[in-house]
Amino acid sequence: MKSLACKNEAARVEALRQYQILDTPPEEAFDDLAFLAAQICNTPIALINLIDANRQWFKAKVGLDVQEMPRDTGFGSICMESGEVLIIPDTLADERFATNLLVTSAELSARFYAGVPLLAPGGEAIGTLCIVDRVPRQISPQQVEALQTLSHLVVRQLEIRQNLAELASIKQQYKEAQEALHQSESTLGSFFKSSPMMMGITELVDNDILHISDNPMTAKFFGLTPEAMQNCLARDMGATDKHVSQWIHHYRQAERTQLPVKFEYSDDTPQGEICVSATVSAIAVSSGSRPQFAYVAEDITDRKQVEQKICEQAALLDIVTDAIVVQDLSNKILLWNKNAEKLYGWKSEEAIDKKSDELFSTESLSQQLEIYQNVLKDGSWQGELYKTSKSGKKVIVESRWALINHEHSQAKSILIVDIDITEKKQLEKQFLRAQRMESIGALASGIAHDLNNVLSPILMSVHLLKAKSCDQQINQMLSIVESNAKRGADLVKQVLSFARGIESDVQGQPATRQHTVLQVKHLILEMQQIISQTFPKSIALYTEIQEELLPICADSTQLHQILINLCLNARDAMPTGGTLTISAENIWIDETYASMHIEATVGAYIVLTVTDTGLGINSEILDRIFEPFFTTKELGKGTGLGLSTVMAIIKQHGGLINVSSCVGKGTKFKVYLPAVNQVPIQLLEDTEIPAGSGECILIVDDEAAIQEITKTSLENYNYTAIIASDGMEALAIYAQHKDKISAAIIDMIMSNMDGATTIRTLQNINPLLPIIVVSGLATSEQVPIDKTAEHTAFLPKPYTTQELLKTLHGVISK
Repeated sequence: MKSLACKNEAARVEALRQYQILDTPPEEAFDDLAFLAAQICNTPIALINLIDANRQWFKAKVGLDVQEMPRDTGFGSICMESGEVLIIPDTLADERFATNLLVTSAELSARFYAGVPLLAPGGEAIGTLCIVDRVPRQISPQQVEALQTLSHLVVRQLEIRQNLAELASIKQQYKEAQEALHQSESTLGSFFKSSPMMMGITELVDNDILHISDNPMTAKFFGLTPEAMQNCLARDMGATDKHVSQWIHHYRQAERTQLPVKFEYSDDTPQGEICVSATVSAIAVSSGSRPQFAYVAEDITDRKQVEQKICEQAALLDIVTDAIVVQDLSNKILLWNKNAEKLYGWKSEEAIDKKSDELFSTESLSQQLEIYQNVLKDGSWQGELYKTSKSGKKVIVESRWALINHEHSQAKSILIVDIDITEKKQLEKQFLRAQRMESIGALASGIAHDLNNVLSPILMSVHLLKAKSCDQQINQMLSIVESNAKRGADLVKQVLSFARGIESDVQGQPATRQHTVLQVKHLILEMQQIISQTFPKSIALYTEIQEELLPICADSTQLHQILINLCLNARDAMPTGGTLTISAENIWIDETYASMHIEATVGAYIVLTVTDTGLGINSEILDRIFEPFFTTKELGKGTGLGLSTVMAIIKQHGGLINVSSCVGKGTKFKVYLPAVNQVPIQLLEDTEIPAGSGECILIVDDEAAIQEITKTSLENYNYTAIIASDGMEALAIYAQHKDKISAAIIDMIMSNMDGATTIRTLQNINPLLPIIVVSGLATSEQVPIDKTAEHTAFLPKPYTTQELLKTLHGVISK
């Protein structure tokens, strides 16, 4: 019930507010009705009381100066809520009303009240018409009926007032609509007359087009005035039957579909071909009238010519080999030519209308922003960019950006031309690396010469001391000295191998140092045995060797050095264990691959692959791993010469090496060596140490330590020796004892007179003199001696007593 009462109250208040009467100024019609009520009932007070949610507001009042009072004061709310006439002859006599503020107030002292509810057309009670007296009294039935009649008049006056307000609003709206219509007609008329497009109204008459109204632009197109065109047929204005039929067809289509129809047509005129774009639509008319149509047309001849030029230019853009892109100032792509499709992988329809950072999402946003700002500031930018294609391929481009302005010299878009320089950069990197290796190789050769002169007497002395000592502890210490000296000698050999490889590449001469035709399979099996015995058990080794593997022409010792270096690096990269795989297979290098790698030539190769599952190599240092003395290992655990030596040996053999690595997954080295079509042979070494028969040997060296140890070593093996400190002294000694001297051991680098001059002079004196040429720097190919002579040999420093005696025996016995 309470909910229903709330709903009724809300509807009642809403009905009152619909009249928009509250708080309005006094109105004569309502004042007259209140005065009439007071006169009929002969009371001093009469009120038209409208009751809101919280107050009683008096629209008209007689005998009372108060404009409003609270809703719960007096008897108006009681009368309204009852919905019936309320008469109180004496308020003090009725205990329900005796204490009401209207009764007890000294100003009012109401003793008599009679009220009639004001009922809206919907039945809602919105207030009362009431009379009040300060003395008790009675009211006749005729007076009550009169009050009821007056209450109806009050409500009717409210309705009239509301209707008048609505009528005034409608008039105002009509006035405003008329003004808007006039303004719209004026605007449309102005647009119609000044529009740069042709437009007008036509009718279809007897298979022709009647022009009812046309704007000046249409008249200009036909060479007439708008007045001359009015009510004129199209054929009379020079239109051809073909064009009239074409327009009528489109008019009928618009009439049938009740939709605008757009079309284009061209015509040949004495001034040339013209192109027109038109849109027609049907106009709704009363029945019986001829159908009318509106048309809008535009001369698009210039635009068509521009479009044709653009198409021709676009075709040219697709012919060029550069990637050409146009994007607006918000980075939205507007043009994407064929070579951009080829370079980056996205088709034109995929790229156009996309933001460039949506395609190249992996690129640096800060770099793109910096380039964009430079283009806006300077009008252009040029530089190298690293981009990623749709397939994920890394691409290096030489990029040129240019700002495009429209006719008002304001920035409109940006033209970008990208040239793929990925292959060029790869070749440059290989060339620069070769140059760097060449310069470092020259430095390495000089260091190796001095080290060899230091190590040679140490190695030969250890052998002599061991032979003379019987003390186990001393021999153990000598073994330690010999072991470390040999380590040093191996290190120098790595340096020399590196230097020789560089020199061979520079001179363009293939290395021939003890190269024999051999089978890589045997070296891999030998390496497998070494690894299984020395590597941690946590490293699993696998070998994969292709059947009928082609042989190669190589130095087996150097090839062994390649394998051991790569395998040791793989071991160090797997401190907690892993898998090491060594494989070999035949491969044919074609012209495409050879063009990408300057070291490669077209032909048959064998690929030697060493793969580990270790730590991997960071891409930032991958290009530096072949540099001499570059190492990532801890101090004392790596020399930085292993991979540089591998590189030098491979180049000396006419091969190449590639490396790929992923951090956390492992590294793969692929060594490519030229294959040969010959049967591999195997060389056997003679380990027997030959002794002399009392021959006298001339020792020529400017290092005193080498002189003494060489002399002692020879004497221990039944030779005699004479020492010379330089070439001049050697020539003097030989001239004095030439019948006694059986052979000469000559160092290449000496003061006063070098080894080469000394050798040539001695050979002039005695062409049959056996000579051993020794050097800590040069290779046998670089020594100026007759390599076909039976009595001449080359011995690189540092050398052991065994190597010296074996070489000496070889030249004397011949």
